[in-house]
Amino acid sequence: MKISEYQRGYQDAARAMITWLHEEAARMNDPHARRLLNGAAFALGVRINNEENKRAVEIRGKHSSNR
Repeated sequence: MKISEYQRGYQDAARAMITWLHEEAARMNDPHARRLLNGAAFALGVRINNEENKRAVEIRGKHSSNR
C-alpha cells in the first residue's frame, strides 16, 4: 500500500522524535530520567502505530490547508 506524502512526513517526524528521546535518555546520569524518556519514546511509538491514529493521519492528509 502506498502512503501519502503527508503520512510519510508524519511517520518520519515521529521516528525522529523517538530517536531524539532515546539519545537524550542515553545522555542522562539519573536512571529515573532515563526510564522516563525511554518510556515516553515507547509510548510515542505505540501511539503512532495505533490503527485509530493511522486513520486520523490519513484523514488529515486528505484535507487541503491554505495555511
